[in-house]
Amino acid sequence: MAERIESASMQVIRQIENNIDNDFHSKRNLLLAPYTDSEYVDGINRYEDMSDKEKFLFRQNIGDLYLRSFNVTPIRDFIRFQIYYSNGELLSSSDARKPWTPAQVRNSEWFRATVAKDGEVFFSGLVARDGKDSSEVASYFSSIMIRDFSNPDRFIIVRTEYRSSLFRSIGQNDNLSENSQIVILDEGNRLIYESGDHPSSLSETDKLGQAIGKEGRFWTQVGDREMLVTYTRSEYSDWKAVLVTPRVEIFGALDKIKTTVIFTALIAFVITFLISMIFGQRITKPILNLFKSVNRIKRGDFSIRIEVDRNDEIGLIGKNFNAMQDELQTLIETKYLNQIKLQEVELAMLYSQINPHFLYNTLDSIRSMSDYYKVPEISVMAQSLADMFRYNTRNRDEIVTLQEELVQIDAYIKIQSIRFEDKIVYYQHIEEELYGTPLLKMTLQPLVENAVFHGIERKRGKGNITISAQREQSRIRLSIKDDGVGISERRLKEIREKLKPPLQQAEVTFSAQENGIGIANVYSRYVIRFGDDFDFFIDSKKGAGTEITMVFPLFED
Repeated sequence: MAERIESASMQVIRQIENNIDNDFHSKRNLLLAPYTDSEYVDGINRYEDMSDKEKFLFRQNIGDLYLRSFNVTPIRDFIRFQIYYSNGELLSSSDARKPWTPAQVRNSEWFRATVAKDGEVFFSGLVARDGKDSSEVASYFSSIMIRDFSNPDRFIIVRTEYRSSLFRSIGQNDNLSENSQIVILDEGNRLIYESGDHPSSLSETDKLGQAIGKEGRFWTQVGDREMLVTYTRSEYSDWKAVLVTPRVEIFGALDKIKTTVIFTALIAFVITFLISMIFGQRITKPILNLFKSVNRIKRGDFSIRIEVDRNDEIGLIGKNFNAMQDELQTLIETKYLNQIKLQEVELAMLYSQINPHFLYNTLDSIRSMSDYYKVPEISVMAQSLADMFRYNTRNRDEIVTLQEELVQIDAYIKIQSIRFEDKIVYYQHIEEELYGTPLLKMTLQPLVENAVFHGIERKRGKGNITISAQREQSRIRLSIKDDGVGISERRLKEIREKLKPPLQQAEVTFSAQENGIGIANVYSRYVIRFGDDFDFFIDSKKGAGTEITMVFPLFED
């Protein structure tokens, strides 16, 4: 238990460290503003050679750059910034504080540390140094060297100071216990922040000197209280985040929980024992009766029924037992009815073979009359429609070739071209060796029909439909593309959400009366056959057309 609690404390302090690192990283990105425009880097290189007017303009420009940066991306704990040249000269400042002299700047510890970082950001706590009181409202600062890497001797140092509100907000948002405390130490183990109204005095001792390495935890005694100290050191800023939790805060609640659990378990045991004694007989007898009934069914006696006079679990089992008996009787009757329905379906199929012959003869008569009266459009439509019906009724195979599907599409396009007065321009880009590729019957027509009625028909002027097929190793990529009106993002999202394997569909997503065979039917048939090996994509943009792509394995013989 103690190890789990210590591990939980480590997770909390890691999260605190991560929050601080994320905030520091955002502040570091703001300091890199001059790199967004080579004008500023060139100005740094030429500053010493500029005229007084040019220097004034450069100082003003780079100061305005950082003012804009901190205004565009407000940082709530930001106080001020100063920009120094490599010789210690103050170039710009966000407020009117009296600057250090260039010599004081060059010789200051923070300036040398920033230069040593060689372009990496330096974070440190603010303490009184160089005879100046820097603890007014600021808690820490960051500084970074900006330069042209080809000219290392000329650079600027940007120093920014911040309040401690970041650490206060982190402490408040991590749901720490009332007496737990957060301590923040900078790279020199200096105290930057300590939460709580009553400091633990841990920072005033040398106990924090034990916090070495990347992370760790240890128990220590502070006055009359034992503390769990959990810490982690940031590899980004080299700062330490420390969580101090009193032992009583951890194990006091644990002891209460332990007592409650033991007492509850004892009561539960007594109640369980009494219930088992009282209701044992009432439960055992019905189970024995049920066991005897099951054995009678096992011997073939399906007439047995159980009298149910209770509403508990035993009664539910009895009801289910009787329901099972009824279901057996229903299954026997259903099998008999299915045989009758099968005969009716076979008879209906016989009738369906009669109707197409009448339809073909009628269409042939229409075609002959159109030839006689010299109306070629009617002749083409009648012949194409007859070809389509023959394909649908005579070809009973589920598997057809790509060539057969394309012949069906040619007939369909002829009919629609006459209907829309040559509005449709139809292309095929098929690799020659793929014409014999097996497909499920009625794969292309629903997709081409969708392109015509939902894409080309609503478009002004002519529209193009292109069917492409190509082989990708052992898979076939088949696409139907149009340059019609396209699909809105909302409608496209709805269509994609409905395209699910049949067993995952919460409801039927298409109907023969509304949408014909439809896209959903094509998708479902291929998913049933190929499962995860089948890919189906719909790409569309409003006003730019739609492309439906299917990728599936070659059919096995």
